[in-house]
Amino acid sequence: MRIAFFTNCYKPLINGVVSSIVSLKESLEKKGHETFIFAPRMEAYQDEESNIFRYHSINLTHKVKYPVAIPLSLRAGQVINKFKPDIIHLHHPFVLSLPAIMYAAKLKIPKVLTIHTQYERYAYYVSPIPHIITHEAIRRIIFNLSDKVDIITTPSQSMKDLILNYKIKKEITVIPNAIDISIFQNINRQEVELLKKELHITPDDVVIIYVGRVSLEKNIDKIIKALALIRNKKIDNFVFIVVGEGTAVKKLNSLADSLKLREKVRFVGAIAREMVRYYYQIGDIFAFSSTSETFGMVIIESLASGLPVLAVKAPGAVDIIQDGFDGILVEDDVSQFAEQLENLIQNKDLRKKLSLNGLKTVQRYSIEVVSDQVLALYGRLLSDKSKTTDHVSPHH
Repeated sequence: MRIAFFTNCYKPLINGVVSSIVSLKESLEKKGHETFIFAPRMEAYQDEESNIFRYHSINLTHKVKYPVAIPLSLRAGQVINKFKPDIIHLHHPFVLSLPAIMYAAKLKIPKVLTIHTQYERYAYYVSPIPHIITHEAIRRIIFNLSDKVDIITTPSQSMKDLILNYKIKKEITVIPNAIDISIFQNINRQEVELLKKELHITPDDVVIIYVGRVSLEKNIDKIIKALALIRNKKIDNFVFIVVGEGTAVKKLNSLADSLKLREKVRFVGAIAREMVRYYYQIGDIFAFSSTSETFGMVIIESLASGLPVLAVKAPGAVDIIQDGFDGILVEDDVSQFAEQLENLIQNKDLRKKLSLNGLKTVQRYSIEVVSDQVLALYGRLLSDKSKTTDHVSPHH
């Protein structure tokens, strides 16, 4: 099968959407299918892989490095005609969905739309525009686009429920984002020891890890405030390592300072994708307080790494974590978060139990399992398509 992916973000950007597209693409290719990626051009980045087309792009905002594709390109049309995809898979409802829909209509092939993110939560990056307007605009774009695709997939049930509020009639199916679990399970003792040394972690330290964008909507401030509460109880055998970069680093740094946690909280910045696994491997607990996720990729990665997860009850976490089985879920409240974090710091047996169960949970998110689900979906759409074209008489 030949599959064309249209995505508004791709390498070298590091985020959950890019990770899930990369692992899906690699898995489909391993299973003998061909893929082609259509994505915006990134400044000063050269692709090393073949079968990738970059649209000219512009940076709309300095707040985040997200180049926006200019969806007009004659060459893209030539590239897609030559590739002759059997199916087009759109990974966003905006920008590159326009040419994707047009090509699919011309080639008379099925179109899958995946909605990865609660876009409303991120609208403030682009806009001085009032929230209510961006919210309505996003709802309309998704509603209108849903008419033009054959099926919509989302990574989680929470996300599906959210889209159903848009009164969409199209079939919506849940297919989780997947990861290559083996990457996180090959433990490299040497790298782990080196990292611990570099970060001045002592054998007595319980290491709490956060991985992801360091921005306001991730609520990392709540984890830091929880740690201050724990430290006030004279418990201080912990270190909090924040892996990632973003607009909130300065603010969080001064928060840690003001709470006298300077030596307890360490911001390590953006880490190369292939190095991130070692940060999970030095961890004892994964802490996650974001309420804006649709599917916590980092939660899956931490489970795969054998880390117990403490997360706020919110979409993304509730779809993956079973409270008390493979992690702990708390209300969006600093003192509750602190209480459970303290419990995990103090209780090694509890951490062990959650960790072992997490390794079972994570199997259903393995890329082998999920890429089979995606292929089954593609197969179903193609056979529906051939049935409908068989019934059409040549005079139409």
